[in-house]
Amino acid sequence: MDEVRFEANIRGWVAIKKMKIDEDTPLIEASRILASIHDSLDRKIWEYLKEEIPTEKIDKKAYELTGATYDEKKKQWTVKGRKTEQQIAQVLAKCNSATALKGIKLPEVKQAKEIAKSYLTRKCLDLMGVRIELDPKLVEKYIEAKSKII
Repeated sequence: MDEVRFEANIRGWVAIKKMKIDEDTPLIEASRILASIHDSLDRKIWEYLKEEIPTEKIDKKAYELTGATYDEKKKQWTVKGRKTEQQIAQVLAKCNSATALKGIKLPEVKQAKEIAKSYLTRKCLDLMGVRIELDPKLVEKYIEAKSKII
């Protein structure tokens, strides 16, 4: 029998995800739990990098680059309206420009700029409504919808 097992305990953050997999378990179920683990890790990676990388300042740059505004009702930053491929391409080009992080003080290590650009790009894509990682909730909905067809 195979299994997926993930355990983390870092300064009060505890995450435990387990799943037994036998020959009758559809691999889509393994995909769902792996996507869930990835989602949890992704959030924590950026949260922990805040001690080194000024993510709040980079967030402000992302709002500027995407034209996001703060929605008081939803209590979050959003880019209103339909996002075209051209708009998304323009935002990505801005993220990749040499001046994308201008005015943001980063640690004097080459990799800090690469990490900051990665964060900026992900933040901008998120604001534009483009998710680049698989949403575990989407996999769950897929499994439910597929089970109704069969």
